[in-house]
Amino acid sequence: MIKTIKENESAEIIEKKSKFIANVFYVESKDEAENIIKQINKKYHDAKHNCFAYIVKDINRRRN
Repeated sequence: MIKTIKENESAEIIEKKSKFIANVFYVESKDEAENIIKQINKKYHDAKHNCFAYIVKDINRRRN
């Protein structure tokens, strides 16, 4: 069973006067992921840290 992202979401918490914002997006390519990361970095240009991760699975690739 493959788990995937159903919808794009955002969440925010404040801890000790620091704001933590999480965003999750469904992407189908590395380029799409990198474009979204650029948009997030622009949106939060004043953030001290912008951490990201993405997984793109090529369903057409065969395993040997």
